[in-house]
Amino acid sequence: MKPNSKWIDDWQIGVKPSREDQISIDLLDFFMHFWDEEQLDGKSLTTRNRYSASLHALGGYLVKRGISGEDLNKTAYEMLSEYVGPDDGPLIYHHNEDWQNEVDMVCRKIYKQINKKR
Repeated sequence: MKPNSKWIDDWQIGVKPSREDQISIDLLDFFMHFWDEEQLDGKSLTTRNRYSASLHALGGYLVKRGISGEDLNKTAYEMLSEYVGPDDGPLIYHHNEDWQNEVDMVCRKIYKQINKKR
């Protein structure tokens, strides 16, 4: 499933609604551009589902990070730049290596896109 506005509702925690909204909107915008740049609409259903699940999980993780602690004043893009690296992404699936590998693969692609724009 291509990133869409329903994801924003999925990511909402309810602790800091306006902050959650801003991060969610910015992440969704980035993910939609990423989807288009990777031309995922032309890929197989399996590939689209893998990317979709990983982007959705990453978005939820970053919204949660963005409402507390040291990430409270960071933009969505700053958090993406910090948590997504050339080798992997944040540890989201502690107990499922296959799912985590999917997230890491997508994060590597995001990392390349972020650094291509710099």
